[in-house]
Amino acid sequence: MKKLNFGCGREIRKGWDNCDIQKEAPISFDFDKFPYPLKDDYYDYICIKVVLGYLLYPEMVLFELWKKCKNGAIIDINCAFWNNVGAFNLLISKRGFSEKCFYSLKENGYDLNRSKKFEIASLELIPTKVGKCIYPKKLRNKLSNIFCGIFSNIYVKLRVVK
Repeated sequence: MKKLNFGCGREIRKGWDNCDIQKEAPISFDFDKFPYPLKDDYYDYICIKVVLGYLLYPEMVLFELWKKCKNGAIIDINCAFWNNVGAFNLLISKRGFSEKCFYSLKENGYDLNRSKKFEIASLELIPTKVGKCIYPKKLRNKLSNIFCGIFSNIYVKLRVVK
């Protein structure tokens, strides 16, 4: 199984291809410049932790990673929830995400020909300590549109469709 740790930072995983924008990474390149210097149709699994919120064109990044994946590969994403204050603690933070961002990938694709590129294998909103106190889950989801700090992150697994 070929695995890519995309945006690895200091977390170098054994047996994986580890890439980051930092020069110290085993594979280093600018994530906002395309195409990526990675093999097409090569990876079975890609892990992306937090990095999407710092990039200029996250939809183009996902499309570029789609090209690097085999059919049926999983892209596992952890990103900041859009209305959590913690999503913007650094000056280089550009955005947080809502679950609707990923549902639009499922429904429309996002490249120019609107072909289906991904299926959502799973999507989970991760509540903060305060958010965990709000029941039922449906109420928590509604209140997150009004109040900040109910969710901290989104974990989504996208299945590549080719």
